[in-house]
Amino acid sequence: MTSNIGIDRVGAADAAPDADRRPRRRSIADRERAAQRFLIATVDERFDADLDIDWSATPSENAAWLPEHLVSVSGTRLWERMPAPKRAELARRELVNLLTLCVFANTSQSMLEFRRIGEDQTLADDTARWGFATINIRTTNTAMFGRLITVTGLPPHPHPRLAWLLERYTLLIPAGAMTASIYLMAESCTRALVTTLAADRSVQPHVRQVADLHERSTRRLNDFARLDFEASMDRKGPLRTFFYSVVSGLVLRMVARTLIAPEAYRETGLMVRRSQWAARRSNRRGARLDLFFAEYLDLARAHGLFGDALSRRLVHIVPAASRRPETVLPGSVDR
Repeated sequence: MTSNIGIDRVGAADAAPDADRRPRRRSIADRERAAQRFLIATVDERFDADLDIDWSATPSENAAWLPEHLVSVSGTRLWERMPAPKRAELARRELVNLLTLCVFANTSQSMLEFRRIGEDQTLADDTARWGFATINIRTTNTAMFGRLITVTGLPPHPHPRLAWLLERYTLLIPAGAMTASIYLMAESCTRALVTTLAADRSVQPHVRQVADLHERSTRRLNDFARLDFEASMDRKGPLRTFFYSVVSGLVLRMVARTLIAPEAYRETGLMVRRSQWAARRSNRRGARLDLFFAEYLDLARAHGLFGDALSRRLVHIVPAASRRPETVLPGSVDR
């Protein structure tokens, strides 16, 4: 979320002089109306993970931890030669890696949301209430991801360097379009994963239930992240667009790199370098990257990002970056 989202203060907005009103009033008004509706809708979309998920149930021996097409080395000769128990173990460890990344993403988004609330200094209006509602939802989902990791019997996947980067630099991301871009990327990646898991009936019941609850509870958050990005990208100059594109491209490359976890190969008894080479050469690698990044790239390119040679080079690892961007109209998200 970016700091330029606002909800009209009750009474204060009508009394404020025209000179004090923020720029792009019509665009902001669209987001304000959406935020008000989304805030009301979230009241009816609450859930209790302790009641809705049977955490005491034993994981099924016949169910997969991760769909095969999401395992990094699936579709390779290495995968075909792996016995079933080793495949299941690698899938379990790669699921934990993805869940750990989702925890990092939710935590970073909450940090940015807290920053926005602090910058706006409006703690009792709909802007703040919507912000606190999103933080509450993300906190609940983060706890769910943590409990699901516990169900796997493994600890969270170690990402010390990524954790250090997020700790040091998340709150240094410039407010406005830059924050909106990174925020939307995190939202799209997480939502792509949980939507896929929720729809796959071959995965563990715990995995499917957590994914389904997350998918249903964050629909409004995803829509609002798109609206915020669209509004934030209005009338940006070429230099700023170039800066946003390059930084977003660097973040995308960093996230894509973390999707492959060398430690998961080592702990499964595989040769790390050989497994990394197989993962990069897998015929499913492009589809896997598209799953996580295509939605974000389509929207970003439709609004002018990644149009220069440098940023295109950064995101070329995702096949969607080479396709013609979809036309995303300003009214494409329900307001």
